[in-house]
Amino acid sequence: MKILTLYVLRHFAAVFAVALFGFGGVYVVVDFFEKLDDILEKKAAALDAVLYFAYKVPAILVQGIPVAVLLATLIGLGLLQRNREIIALRAAGLRAWVYAGPMVMSSLALAFVTFTAGETLGRSFTRKAAELWQQKVEKKDVQLDFLQENVWYRGQGFFLQARTYDASSKIFHGVSVFYLDEHFHLRMRLDAQRLVWAESGWRAEKGTVLAYEDGLARHRPFQHMDVPLTVHPQDLAVAAALPEDLRWDQLYGYIKRLIAEGYDAVPYRVELHLRVATAFAALILGLIGVSLGLHLGHRTGIALGIAVGLGLTFAYLVLLQVGASFARSQMLPPALGVWMPNGLFAAVGAALWVRAPQ
Repeated sequence: MKILTLYVLRHFAAVFAVALFGFGGVYVVVDFFEKLDDILEKKAAALDAVLYFAYKVPAILVQGIPVAVLLATLIGLGLLQRNREIIALRAAGLRAWVYAGPMVMSSLALAFVTFTAGETLGRSFTRKAAELWQQKVEKKDVQLDFLQENVWYRGQGFFLQARTYDASSKIFHGVSVFYLDEHFHLRMRLDAQRLVWAESGWRAEKGTVLAYEDGLARHRPFQHMDVPLTVHPQDLAVAAALPEDLRWDQLYGYIKRLIAEGYDAVPYRVELHLRVATAFAALILGLIGVSLGLHLGHRTGIALGIAVGLGLTFAYLVLLQVGASFARSQMLPPALGVWMPNGLFAAVGAALWVRAPQ
């Protein structure tokens, strides 16, 4: 790596770290004072309160990455401008990409970090924080593995209905399975007291089978019977979870199943696109920050650039939410509604770059 690249990235990384942890610190302090009354009223243990805020830190830092990138690019280039170092680089015949390009590439890398960390650490630790708050602060008995009631599941060639499903033991209680042919006619019905997952598949216990063959209905009781069903307990866990608790890949699979079953999946498709689009806000804001930084002269205040940059950030976030709302109401396709702000502000950043002194 070139010395110049390392020098520029050192400025970028220093400001980025201060901005990110400053954002996280302010967020935690505000959240702490909002929750303080509940913590004292419920007489929660100090360790539980500390763990709750610690669990929230990864998601908070992930949310702060785009703004930290904007500040890092603006202030980093602003410092180089103030020290007249960029004037010296231009006098040496170096174009803007040589000294500003590393910041743009760092913004791209941080966009991937934002998405990956948000879908792994951020989402899992946020759920742990919510569970800890319910159990230790609110003193509510919230089980990680829950009991679903009146379960309906549509699979390939069958419908399953059960009185309850215990996710911890992977057992259906009071279950009926309706097998259908290609014309959607009932060809067999299975009723059982329990349907148990046995690693290799599902096993029904104490029930009856009603099969329709050659126009006749044949009734057969059983004590134990292996049941071929194209459904895995993991599919049921995903279906039971709230969409915002699912990882991106799980949400993608959930959407495919909804579409295959004929349900409206537009809100979930918007959520799917929104997660990627908001992660790449780091790249968009980084490009805008670099482009604005190139316009700053050594006499121009860094504060002015930051004010303009934050104003554009606010406009970008507002437009992103408006586009998502239009997509959810089906006034725009999900991909267009969510990604349109990214495309627009990427064009703004590119235009500022082209017009910047080279």
